[in-house]
Amino acid sequence: MHALTGGWGLDVPGHTPAELYALAADIESYPRFLPWCQKARVRSRDGDHLEVDNLFGLGPMQARFISQAHQEPPERLTITSQDGPFRRFRLIWAFSAQGDGCRVEAEYKMELRSPMLQSMAAMTLPAMEHKVVQNFRNRVREVYGR
Repeated sequence: MHALTGGWGLDVPGHTPAELYALAADIESYPRFLPWCQKARVRSRDGDHLEVDNLFGLGPMQARFISQAHQEPPERLTITSQDGPFRRFRLIWAFSAQGDGCRVEAEYKMELRSPMLQSMAAMTLPAMEHKVVQNFRNRVREVYGR
């Protein structure tokens, strides 16, 4: 089975990498802007490492899994998992100053245990990427008001 890879980039004028990193690092707020994320709860913290309980799903299809987040503020946040539906999952958020604002980039690579879920993910990921970008922009406005 081939890993699914993708990502997106977004320029956010008027905000610093630290401000936007804070939004991505607020993992427990993910249900507010990540499609299908129903729950994200930090279960433990050890320095810059977090262990997170996750619940993702749509309708009757739900997946619980544990992920690890490695924080490198304000430049990078790396989230990984080999639990639940994932053989491998890695999401890297990267933040860099750009002009009067910040460039946010997210890159992911995943391989699901189920071929059926892998196929479904391959079909829905492009639309999901678009939705994440739109929702992240809305989250910036909601939190920072500009």
